[in-house]
Amino acid sequence: MHATAAVAVGAALLRKVPLRKVPRLPLRSPERAVTADGTSAYSMAMHIHSSFSEQSGSMDSQLFQAATNAVDVLWWTDHDHRMDGINYRDTVHFTSLTTEKGGPGQGGPWDWTTAESGSLATGSGGGIVETPCSPGDPVAGGSMQLTAQSTSTTLAKYGYFANCQPAAWDYRDNLTGQSLTIDVLLNPGWINGYLELLIGTSYHEASAGRLAGDYSLSYQFVPPGGLAGSVANGNQGVITIPVTPDSAQNPWGTVTITPSSDIAALWPDLDYRDFALWELTLSAASTGDLVEGYFDYLRFNRTISGQAFFDQQAAMEAVLAPKYPSVVQQQALEVSLYLPHLNWFGPNIVLPSYGATTTGTFSAFLQDTVVPAIHASGGLASYNHPYGYGDPKELAQSAQNALLAKVAAKLLPSGGNPAALGADLLEVGYRLRQGVDINYHIALWDVMSRNAVFLTGNGVSDDHFGTNWYGLYNNWVTWAWADSTGLTDLLAALAAGRSWCGSLSGFTGTLDMLVDGSVPMGAVSVSSLTSRQLVAVATGLPAGSKLQVLQGAVDYAGQSGLAANTAVIGSYLASIVTGGAITQTIDTAASSFLRTQVVSPAGVILATSNPVWLLQSPPPGGIPAPRQV
Repeated sequence: MHATAAVAVGAALLRKVPLRKVPRLPLRSPERAVTADGTSAYSMAMHIHSSFSEQSGSMDSQLFQAATNAVDVLWWTDHDHRMDGINYRDTVHFTSLTTEKGGPGQGGPWDWTTAESGSLATGSGGGIVETPCSPGDPVAGGSMQLTAQSTSTTLAKYGYFANCQPAAWDYRDNLTGQSLTIDVLLNPGWINGYLELLIGTSYHEASAGRLAGDYSLSYQFVPPGGLAGSVANGNQGVITIPVTPDSAQNPWGTVTITPSSDIAALWPDLDYRDFALWELTLSAASTGDLVEGYFDYLRFNRTISGQAFFDQQAAMEAVLAPKYPSVVQQQALEVSLYLPHLNWFGPNIVLPSYGATTTGTFSAFLQDTVVPAIHASGGLASYNHPYGYGDPKELAQSAQNALLAKVAAKLLPSGGNPAALGADLLEVGYRLRQGVDINYHIALWDVMSRNAVFLTGNGVSDDHFGTNWYGLYNNWVTWAWADSTGLTDLLAALAAGRSWCGSLSGFTGTLDMLVDGSVPMGAVSVSSLTSRQLVAVATGLPAGSKLQVLQGAVDYAGQSGLAANTAVIGSYLASIVTGGAITQTIDTAASSFLRTQVVSPAGVILATSNPVWLLQSPPPGGIPAPRQV
């Protein structure tokens, strides 16, 4: 069933074919690839996090990466529950380094991890002590004691980092509208040093003579009589605060800090709203003296959350747009209080109200409440990282086979419930996620396709840092054949499956399919024909790679067929696909689906098209309107 390259047919299907990696082209440039229906190829980063999520990425840094890597559209998909601050920590009483849970609804216990730097003299250290403790703390008994002495006049620190586990990252959020209050007690007798509350915040690009990098705020508590002040030392802000006892009877001093105000004053060239509370460390710091003191009763005071944060992000988009004019921003949302996570793409997004939703009822809540709301608003839902969001090492093949069967069984329709909770898209473009490789991510998608579950596959990075998209291990993006980068046109392309996905560093070409001149990639055709003609477009193939055509039977195997049934029915070296397309005759005596993929000389999947379904009879669940021909 192999065929030679069909230059003439390929030229008809692709009026403009870029055959090499080129710099970014204007969105309506005549040099952009244009397919037979007149739509153009636009690249999209469809799962990206910023300072509204839990790590060091900023909107600024992510937009810089999109511009640098010639990605046309960036979809913001920050976590809704982090914008909401659900189960976030309000207070820390310092009763334990490992087990203190805080009050009701304040997440899991923290694990304060030792943080040391510089050359410390014997006797430096710290921990939780019963006394002294702040009389202002309603939970009596407990404070964090810290001692540090440098062996020279060079700075040395001993402290603890608030190392919350991912399931309980219950202080990591955007800093706007937030203040922290903490009680501090300084032992007398030292000058050369300070107690420190260090906030690690977001990564930003080079600005105003500063290098690109993570920003931080060092709040340095010194004895009474010291000089208060603030200064920016490159990407670190230093705020010196003399601690005055609250009263003659109470030697503890209560200090409140407002990081966003300090950021605005220290780095006025940056948007102070684009900074996260990412890391929190408490330390004693010495430049020669024996520095000793105590921290107690830490309070987080948040005045902005939920929809207000979502609206703030939209306002920040407008401020950043002139700085990155080549990138179109689209605001989306990751609905993610528990697993599974869904991305909401579309207009009129509203943060869900979770009420009494629990881990046990979350899937039903997504299926019965969230997905219908997404569809009612004119949007699309994506089922995210279907195997999970962790990054352990690659699992054994037997384990991946077992996970494929388990997850496929969960996603298939059953008992009147829709497939994949009713989602429209499925994240398939992960080179490795939760120990599961790209082959098994795509195999899960193929299981859906063999059951006539029409899901658009998309490729993503789920990046939270914004430092090097090109070099990420999971660096997939999605391209769409669309009329424009407008929201309506992009949603229409995704709903119709008019898209493909691939590695940002491995494939920069285009993929498309057209059957019998009338059935495009993503569509579903019902016909009694037993033989049909496929034109598969593939431009920009890397040297030595292959374009493969795969076919799988649509056999509605359901729970009895929890593995992919696709087979390669055509394989073409890049050197053969010189005209940008190949033609191949397809046996359609039985219902099937087709897709194409690009593989490296080593057999690694670099890109995949969306399927086209060629059925002998109508599917039981009908054909979605965007996929009808």
